[in-house]
Amino acid sequence: MKQIVLTVIVAALMNSAAGQSVESPNYGLKSPLTAEIVRVDFNADATVVWLTIMSDINNAWFCIERNTFLVRPDGVRLKLTGLKGLPYCPATYKFRRPGEKASFSLTFPPTGVLPWFSIVEECMGGCLSFRGVVTDAGLNEKLNEAFALSDADNPMAAYRIYEEIINEIDSLNLGIEGSIYTSLIMIDRSMGRNESARRWYNRMMTADTPDLKLYLDNLKRQGVEF
Repeated sequence: MKQIVLTVIVAALMNSAAGQSVESPNYGLKSPLTAEIVRVDFNADATVVWLTIMSDINNAWFCIERNTFLVRPDGVRLKLTGLKGLPYCPATYKFRRPGEKASFSLTFPPTGVLPWFSIVEECMGGCLSFRGVVTDAGLNEKLNEAFALSDADNPMAAYRIYEEIINEIDSLNLGIEGSIYTSLIMIDRSMGRNESARRWYNRMMTADTPDLKLYLDNLKRQGVEF
C-alpha cells in the first residue's frame, strides 16, 4: 500500500513539474484582429504563449518589440524573454500574400498557473494585445457554448449563459468580465431592451472590472454610451 501511495505522489509531482497547458483560450479584447492564441504552456521554467497571425492585406509585415509583457492579475508585468517564429523589431517578417498565417511563440518568466493574464506589446502602432486571457477549462467551455449559440442566431440562449457566467465570476474580477458585460449589453440593445442594457452597463461600471476604460471605449465605438 505504501509503495502504491508513493507511486501516486511521485506521478503527481512529475505532472506538476511538467506544467499545464490551455488550448485555444478565450479572451476579452485583442489586437490585431487576425491574431489568435493557440495554446498557453505554464511550465516550471517558463510560461510560453503560442500564437498565429494572419495577413489580411497586400504587402503586410509584422514584428515583435522587445518591450512585450505578460501582465498578471495583480498588475505585475513580466517582460518577454524569448521569441520564435517572428523577428524582433526593427527586422520584419514579410507576408507573401493575404491569408497567409505566421506561427510564433512568446516566452516569459515562469508564472505558475494563473487564473487569467494579458499580453501587451508596447509599440508605435498595430501592437499585439490580448486582454483577459481565460485559463479555466470550465469557463472556456461555457464561453465557447455561448459563442456557438450566438453564431447560430440564438442570442437569448447565449444571453442566459453570459448571465450565468457573470453571476458566478463577478466577485473574482477576472479579465474576461468586461467582455461578458459587453455581450449582455449588445444583445439587450439589439432586442430593444435599453433599460436592461443600461443596468448591465451600470453594473459593469461599479464591479471593479479589469481594463474598464478599454471596454467603455469599445462600447463607445459601437455607439453605446449611457
